[in-house]
Amino acid sequence: MDGSPDTGVGRLPNLVVIGVSKAGTTSLFEYLGRHPDIGLSDVKELRYFTPIRYGQPLEPLPTYARHFEHCLQQRYAVEATPGYFYGGRPLARVMRETCGSLRVVLSLREPGARCWSWFRFMKSRMRIPKDLTFDTYLDRCEQLHGEALHRPDHEAYRGLEGGCYAEWLDDWTDEFGSDLRVVFFDELVNDPPAVLEGLLDWLRLDSCQARTNDLQAANTTQQYRNRTAQQLAVSLNRHGERFFRRHPRLKSGLRSGYYALNRAEPRETMTPEARERLNRFYRPYSLRLMAQLERLGMEAPADWP
Repeated sequence: MDGSPDTGVGRLPNLVVIGVSKAGTTSLFEYLGRHPDIGLSDVKELRYFTPIRYGQPLEPLPTYARHFEHCLQQRYAVEATPGYFYGGRPLARVMRETCGSLRVVLSLREPGARCWSWFRFMKSRMRIPKDLTFDTYLDRCEQLHGEALHRPDHEAYRGLEGGCYAEWLDDWTDEFGSDLRVVFFDELVNDPPAVLEGLLDWLRLDSCQARTNDLQAANTTQQYRNRTAQQLAVSLNRHGERFFRRHPRLKSGLRSGYYALNRAEPRETMTPEARERLNRFYRPYSLRLMAQLERLGMEAPADWP
């Protein structure tokens, strides 16, 4: 069994989806759970190592291990916290030293589309004003560039900075080498069985044992009509995650009913001017990323600007 060091606290993960946010990490997490040799943490985003990003101490290790108590028989135990990627080398090193034999999966999305998705997600979570325009949002993101990812109170305005992947990729490849796997959101959306089968081959698991016939996207962002109802729904989803993971059909039914009552059709679209602004901002980062991926024997999807 690929495992963690003998810490005396119980099972620790040996597979972690490290990011990035709004790039299909929830789908990846749930798809991996389709294989009988992969056990999922009881909560997807444990954020155990997130304090490293802010120079804060970690919680006692047993608080982390208890999320994997039910994964003792599986070859892999996995959690998915998309914010880990932005912790760079310090977080990568502490994670590896804590968990021992560990593999990490990174999902990347075209940065402009990821920024737009994060903007819409923050609106759906009522973290930014509902009437805030995307252009004004980008203005604020640019003002906070360089510090948004280092201050928890600026989380809502990480849409722009969160797409500068080249800033952190070398840290993770240096630390993990071939134990890092990069996938792309575009491919995950267009052909999820192929992405999952590739991951399972990398993990040396028999892909034929996984259920890949009905893979559907998870955690798609929806806007709301009534704010109070949305607040209740967000709170229920957050506090009831362990319960709903044990009862996925109930969650699916409740979600469908809720969307029928409170989902609002999106009225705002990204303007061509905003798209070009994003292209200009990300161009130097994307050029660096392409070189980094080339050294890994990879290339980004052809439609990335």
